[in-house]
Amino acid sequence: MARSPATLTAGVARVAVAAVFIAAGALKARDPAAFTTAVDHYRLVPYPVAAGLALYVPWLEITCGVAVLWARLRLGALNLLLGLCAMFAAALASAWWRHLDIACGCFGPGAGSRPALLLDLARALALGLACAVLLGRELRDLPPEAGAA
Repeated sequence: MARSPATLTAGVARVAVAAVFIAAGALKARDPAAFTTAVDHYRLVPYPVAAGLALYVPWLEITCGVAVLWARLRLGALNLLLGLCAMFAAALASAWWRHLDIACGCFGPGAGSRPALLLDLARALALGLACAVLLGRELRDLPPEAGAA
């Protein structure tokens, strides 16, 4: 049976979103100390909270990235990833607004600058939009009895 272009596009988008989050999570999980420093540079949470986030968030990204590829877990994974994208976008916008000259930390350690923060913000928003579109598609394709439960 032939698949529609929309179904193929959604499949490619799911694989792309999964790959981005698995890669980003793996890069951060390799060096939790560097990610802790990156989170701490945003000056949004106390250091112990930054350390906790640096240990937890990469594995959440990896787990959700894998779950996006599994139909049974996709809805929950996309909800969590959309929330992460919103959180990342808010943190990036806050750092840019406060004129912080920091690295994003999204894909491991890197050089930071205000123009790079805007690009990182655009990427976070684009990933969030992709997650939102995929989530909307999943919700639209739910069987009617699933919503009644």
